[in-house]
Amino acid sequence: MRERRVYTVYPSDLQIASAFRQYGEFLQARGYVARKKGSEDQCFSIEVSPHRSFGAEDFDEFLAILGRYPHSLPIELGCSWEKNKTQSFWGYIHIEKSRLRISVSSADLDIISSVHDALQQCFQASNPDASQRERLSRYGLKKSIFVAHRFDKTGVALATTMGTFLRRLGFDVKEGAGYETKNIPEKVAKRINAQDIFLCVVSPGDTSWVLSEAAYAKGRNKYLIVVCQTGVSFNKGIIGGDYEHLSFPRMNIEKCFSDLVYALPI
Repeated sequence: MRERRVYTVYPSDLQIASAFRQYGEFLQARGYVARKKGSEDQCFSIEVSPHRSFGAEDFDEFLAILGRYPHSLPIELGCSWEKNKTQSFWGYIHIEKSRLRISVSSADLDIISSVHDALQQCFQASNPDASQRERLSRYGLKKSIFVAHRFDKTGVALATTMGTFLRRLGFDVKEGAGYETKNIPEKVAKRINAQDIFLCVVSPGDTSWVLSEAAYAKGRNKYLIVVCQTGVSFNKGIIGGDYEHLSFPRMNIEKCFSDLVYALPI
């Protein structure tokens, strides 16, 4: 039997080579050995660029090539594994910028489930709310978004409303968890890095922290959207001019939602 799962969200800063290595370690710790290449169902393919790709002979060689070219995409791995010649399964992984496809085949349903669960953990993969699926970004972005905002009463209220709306559109939403310091904490930076889109809500008060996060996100080539309350000024110079800008009347952020749908790269 075979079970196939598709994920549309995994961290943008995922160490892909490390994820495949964890997968191998998980199996080896349980006594599984990768079979050598020798049949049509064995595939070890790494595309370094649109004009250059590698085909490995076995899993170890696959890891060695991936370690040398860790940012390669797409990657395709189809490999059979066996344990004491009594248990075996075939696992297929295809990872690209906006999607992760996994298939596991075995006569044992428990093996299929455990391998799928391990792979989901290794690649930190997930999906937005299945009831709210929408087509993938025309920019090749995953539906993952970081929402930056002030952590006073007004900022939190606006961000909560915004987050609810985005989740209903099927986005995986993360926030900064209440940090407002001069330097961006590692925990917050990691959350920004993991999301493909950055949206900041500008409300009355000191906007320097929110804009610092925006500048950090822009420096990492995130798709940037600024949603600003009418009449609130902020230093645009810190993030330049290449971003989407929307406005909303005081405490009525819902007024910008129709424009936001067009601004989001979906």
